[in-house]
Amino acid sequence: MTSTTPSAGGILAAADALQGPQHTFNREQVAFLIRLAYDAGRTAEYVGDLAAMHANFAAKNWGRTHEQWVADQIAEMEAAAARQPWNTWRGQYPGGPVDFETGRPVRHLEVAA
Repeated sequence: MTSTTPSAGGILAAADALQGPQHTFNREQVAFLIRLAYDAGRTAEYVGDLAAMHANFAAKNWGRTHEQWVADQIAEMEAAAARQPWNTWRGQYPGGPVDFETGRPVRHLEVAA
C-alpha cells in the first residue's frame, strides 16, 4: 500500500461525494476514505499528545513519566464510565435510515415501484 497524504482538494471532493446522491463507491474511493479517516485519527492523536505535553509542562509536572500519564488517563476514563449507567442509550434508537442533515430517523420511506 502506498503512503500518500490526502490533499485539501481530495478531502473536499470526498466530503462532496459523501453528501451527493451516490450510494455506492468503487474500491479506490473506499480505500481513499479509509485512508482519510486513518490519517485524521492519527493527526488528532498527535495533536492531543502535544496538548497534553504542553499542559504538563505548564503545570510543572516534569517528573511525571508517560506511563504515569497513561495510567492517570485510564483512571479518569474508568471513573467516568463508572458514573455513566451502561444502558443510558439503550432502546432510544433501533437503527435504520436517518436524515443526513438533521440526524433524525426517517419515518416515511418511499416505496419502490
